[in-house]
Amino acid sequence: MINMCGRFAMTEDWSQVLKYFGITNTSYSFPPHYNIAPSQRIPAIIADHDNERRVGPLSWGLIPQAWEAENPKVKPINARVEGLKTNGVFKRLVERRRCIIPATGYFEWHRNTKQPHYIKVKSRPVFAFAGFYDTWADASGDKINTCTIITVPANMRVKSIHERMPAILRGSQDERFWLHRYVTNIDDLLAVLKPYPEDDMHWYPVSKMVGNVNNDTPECVKEIEA
Repeated sequence: MINMCGRFAMTEDWSQVLKYFGITNTSYSFPPHYNIAPSQRIPAIIADHDNERRVGPLSWGLIPQAWEAENPKVKPINARVEGLKTNGVFKRLVERRRCIIPATGYFEWHRNTKQPHYIKVKSRPVFAFAGFYDTWADASGDKINTCTIITVPANMRVKSIHERMPAILRGSQDERFWLHRYVTNIDDLLAVLKPYPEDDMHWYPVSKMVGNVNNDTPECVKEIEA
């Protein structure tokens, strides 16, 4: 079974994504992808020092600069909300280097049947995962730009598939708060990381082809008979 949250999709027209998230000055674009996987470069939105939003690519799988000397083999694609306050490296990044990651849905594999499901938000065609990132240069001058997606306990309905879910921000207010450069209190930040309301979620079974990272077509998000 793929690690949670280990696949997602971003299929909305990019111009509409930029409009939704209030980004007006960028040359970066991201075409529709139906099966985004760890290690790939994904779109991430941050706020600059003037709290203007910027979007660009980050590699999915965190390598903090603090781990440079350790040459880590594990690059966390997810960070559990329960550990953000006690993990010193993660805490500092959450306080200073937060991002949101646009998505139109994510995939989860049923814990017992291993059947993949595509999970969406009903009220919005595009939404945002809460994440954090680090960016730095190694000894050879190569830029290391990476991120991770935060996970929370699943709501009661999603729990029928998996016990965890990505931290989906509940709308523009939470997105604005999460990105605000001058919000640095860890307890205030953790307060917006909650299981997304189950009544605003919808999911359905999809083809097991999504388990192969080479498959990135609309068929990956098409509903099938379970």
